[in-house]
Amino acid sequence: MAGVLYNAIPAVSGNPAFGLSAKAYSLKYLKGLYSRPGAWKHMMNVTTDAGFGETVSLGELPAVTPVDVTVSTGAFSYDNTSILQRTVTMDKIKAVPHSIPEHTMIQSKYDVKSLLSENAGMALNDSVDAEMAELIASISTNSAGSANANLTEAYVFAALQKLAENNVPMSNPMDMCWILPASQFGAVHLLKGYTSYRISNSGTGADGSQDIQANVLTLCGIDCYFRNDTALTVTSGKIGGLFHKDSVGVAIQKSPTFRVSAIPGTVNTELLAYSIFGINLLAEKRAVKVLCA
Repeated sequence: MAGVLYNAIPAVSGNPAFGLSAKAYSLKYLKGLYSRPGAWKHMMNVTTDAGFGETVSLGELPAVTPVDVTVSTGAFSYDNTSILQRTVTMDKIKAVPHSIPEHTMIQSKYDVKSLLSENAGMALNDSVDAEMAELIASISTNSAGSANANLTEAYVFAALQKLAENNVPMSNPMDMCWILPASQFGAVHLLKGYTSYRISNSGTGADGSQDIQANVLTLCGIDCYFRNDTALTVTSGKIGGLFHKDSVGVAIQKSPTFRVSAIPGTVNTELLAYSIFGINLLAEKRAVKVLCA
């Protein structure tokens, strides 16, 4: 059964062979994984429960155009364009394993398991964005900006214009995102189109404060993620990307889980976050490579 990615459930097992994933730590893990912003969360996300195979097909609907109806006969011509099938290969196997001596946990001032479980969720969340950043170099249909030059308002709108020229719907800014090299952090902050918003829990603490999840940067109203991946460095300088949600497909074969297990023959405890997923560029015309410094 396929469903949206965000329906992942904490793995809780009482079978000693698989260890026990305490709910408190699973919830911390899921908080780190899902409550943090991520570029991939703007893309086409599906979860497959299939146990066999390593690919999943996602349909791309064709553009539709109204046709004229003959007034006297009511006749019209059918549009016989087919739905394209795009394939996502689930070949990314990621794990965040920790082996912690029990005395370390006992003597620590902090709840080590809780902290590591949330950090593991954040790490897996970031790993999907890292894989998405690697897709930028393969974008060849659309490009904007200038090699070894800082981004300007003109370059930003040139990138958006590329999407407009390809009839990409842009009415909902949450359907798009930027991935830009960290080298452009300062330059983007000086642009007129830059702003930010804050994500926080709806409830408040005993002291009236809110649990702030993140400050999200936006460029022309579109969420912007700065990264320092080597994939964003090319011979001509730096590259970034502007993505519409239909340009990239993310498929999760194994919903991300977190488990806590005793390691036989030691006084150590294993904390393991684990996921299998795939991410592919599906509709290149709905993405733009951004050249910069």
